[in-house]
This record gives sequence, structure tokens and C-alpha cells, in this order.
Amino acid sequence: MKFSRYCQDKWVSIFIFAVILFAGWGLLLLIETPIAVTCVIEGFYLAGLLLLFLHDFFSRKEFYDKLLEYAEDVDEIAYLSELITEPSFQEGQILYYILQRDEKYMNDRAASQEAELQEYKDYVEMWVHEIKTPIAVSRLIMENHRDEVTRSLSGEMNRIEKFIDQMLYYSKSSSLQDDYMIRAVSLKELVMSSVKEHAADMIAEKVTPKFEGLDIMVLTDLKWMRFVLGQIISNGVKYHSKERKPQLVFSAVRVGRKVCLSISDNGIGIPPEDVERVFRKGFTGSNGREYTKSTGIGLYLCDILCRKLGTKLSLTSVKGEGTVVSLEFLTAGEEGMKNITKM
Repeated sequence: MKFSRYCQDKWVSIFIFAVILFAGWGLLLLIETPIAVTCVIEGFYLAGLLLLFLHDFFSRKEFYDKLLEYAEDVDEIAYLSELITEPSFQEGQILYYILQRDEKYMNDRAASQEAELQEYKDYVEMWVHEIKTPIAVSRLIMENHRDEVTRSLSGEMNRIEKFIDQMLYYSKSSSLQDDYMIRAVSLKELVMSSVKEHAADMIAEKVTPKFEGLDIMVLTDLKWMRFVLGQIISNGVKYHSKERKPQLVFSAVRVGRKVCLSISDNGIGIPPEDVERVFRKGFTGSNGREYTKSTGIGLYLCDILCRKLGTKLSLTSVKGEGTVVSLEFLTAGEEGMKNITKM
């Protein structure tokens, strides 16, 4: 807050005081007051006026400067009233009161929205667990009446289950910190269990898996990482090339205390202009328009989960040749455990 700007705002008051000052000077001269006495009286009047303005200016300057400083530095601007003290001048007190009311309103709204969101998430999770019962019953019925129709229905049931799991993991992704456990996991067992879950789709599309150098222990959460691998495998199967025999290659390379797991396919690949955007929510790209079953959620979820698990996720692709998705883990050892504790 600048004094010149303050004076501009107070120009009416300054003008009135100046008029009164000169009027008093003239009145004192009219009643033949000695010049020395007149100067002393007017000097005291002017000094009092100046001190009044300076006191008012500095009290406002302290308040507004702190207000602007906190407004620029604080992430949640709604909490400004908690950081500043109530000023002594009336306009500042009114503003302080408004900030307090605004903070209470925002806190009440945030609490209400959070409660509604939690209620919705609880309902989604309950619905997912409930819907799995009729799915399991349907699978049992199809197993007892195996024919061409039930085999086709079984494939569609697999797709339904995957979409349900995707919805469950999406609803939990914002609160992952409450539901994960980092521990030593066999990379080979992690990959093999993920491949087994998608074996039906891989067999149906005649996709051949290959494994290289997976006998390594890494630090991760088994449940969440199986979901991530499942999404990557699903994409590798979905976007396979019809011009050559499709395959998925799972290979791991250890570099120091880190392990890089690469999942590469020889599918249709991704256009260069789409590679940088594949992790965006809802982005399907040119392949998504060709393959109408794409949702643009799978890789977005993988990116969110990997960030929260401290696993680096990257993707490279060449159109018409294939795609490579890489996951970087910490090795399971004393140094690895120290690093994972810091995250």
C-alpha cells in the first residue's frame, strides 16, 4: 500500500481540511491575532492533521500488506482470516468479518461435498461387491451348460467384470493411501498372475506371451500393480495387429537398485501425435476412434496409481510396429526399503 495512493483516496478529506485551515488563518487575521500566534495555532492544527493521517495510513498499510502477502502465498485463500489479526479501523473489521463468514461457508460446503463423495464411493464399492455375486452365479450356470452360446456369454462376462473392476479402482484411486501395502513381491509371480487373469482374451486373440529375466524381487503393492499390468495387457491384446502373429514380451532389466519392467507388443502402435496424451483422462486418440470399445480410462488410471505407488510409468510407440510400456520398481532389499520409506 503506497502513501500516494492513500492520499488519492483521501483527497476529499484533505481538501476539506485545507479549506478549514485557510479559513482559520483568515479568521485569525481578521481578529488581528499576532502573526506569531497565528502560525503557532495553524502549525499545531497542521501537525495534528498530519499525525492523524499517518496513524490511519500505517494501521491500514500493515493490515492490507499482510492480506495481500498471504493471499499470494497461501494455497487455500479461504483460510486468510486464520492468518491475519483483526484490525482496529472499521472498514478492515468489516472485511475481516466477511472473510470469516466466507471461510465458514467454504468449510461447510467442503465438508458437505466430502461427505457426499464418501457416501457415493461407499455405495460404488458396495455395489461392486454385490454385483459380483450374480456374476459368479451366472458363471456357474454357464459352466454347467457349456455350449457355443455360453462360451460367448462367458467372454462377455469377462468384459463386464473388467469394467466393474475398473470402476472400483477408479473410485478408490483418490484414497489409495488408505488401502495399499508396499512389500517384497516376486516380479515373475506378479506378471504370471496378471497374464493368467487375461489368459482367455489372449487365447481368443492368439496372443503369445514371452518372459525374460523376471526372477527379481521388487517393492510394490500386489493388488494395485496387478490391476495396472492388467490394463496394459488388455491394451496389448485389444490393439494387436492382424498382419502378424501377435505377442506380448515381458522383460526386466536391473540397474543398480532399480528394476525396469518392459511390456512390449507388436501391435498397431500409436501415432506420434497421440503418444504424449495417452495418459490423459478420456483420451482415446485415432486408435480409439477406430476401436470403439476404447474408454480412455485405463492408462489414465495406471498413471494415477503408479504415481501414488512411487512407480515410474512411461510409454513409447511406433505406428504400425508396436508399443512398449515401462514400469520402474525399487528392488526388494535393505536399500530399497529405505527409499520406499522416504516416499
